[in-house]
Amino acid sequence: MPSPSGISKRITSCLESLDTGDHESALIHLFPAVDKTAKKRRPKKSVGVRIKGFVADEERLISMLATRNSTTGLKFDGLSFPEVIYRFGKSAILHEGQLDPRLTFNNSGTLQIGAIWNFPASYITAICICTVAAPENRGEQIPQSYTAEVLGRNYDLNDLWGNRAEIRKRVDEFMDQQ
Repeated sequence: MPSPSGISKRITSCLESLDTGDHESALIHLFPAVDKTAKKRRPKKSVGVRIKGFVADEERLISMLATRNSTTGLKFDGLSFPEVIYRFGKSAILHEGQLDPRLTFNNSGTLQIGAIWNFPASYITAICICTVAAPENRGEQIPQSYTAEVLGRNYDLNDLWGNRAEIRKRVDEFMDQQ
């Protein structure tokens, strides 16, 4: 196995933080992996444009993996999901050292959008899986064995690197079963 790259190291640290329920630390590790992936996709764009673009590109898959429903295009007070993740998540952590209090994550599975954007922690896992599955990350690996549950089916996370087609196929199968 080749040496872990920055992306796979950050994904591993994100997963370790998720395992302990530390959502903020999971995001601290996840955002550099998202940014590096997004930079491969949009190499000439600024960090904000590329991260928001990546999250927007993957929004349908993120929402499906996180909630088993497609909740794309939501806006409140003029802010979309990609803008909230970037502004209240990534930028707040970078500039303030913590999540903006308007962005929270919970373990109860509830979703609240308003003055507070409160998401199930499954959204962090979904962004992580979409980052792993991004075609730009084909050939990446992590040394640990992690299992990712994707709409009721388990996958070895290492089998999903760069394999967005498998995620989309599973979403389509899941939707056909509904």
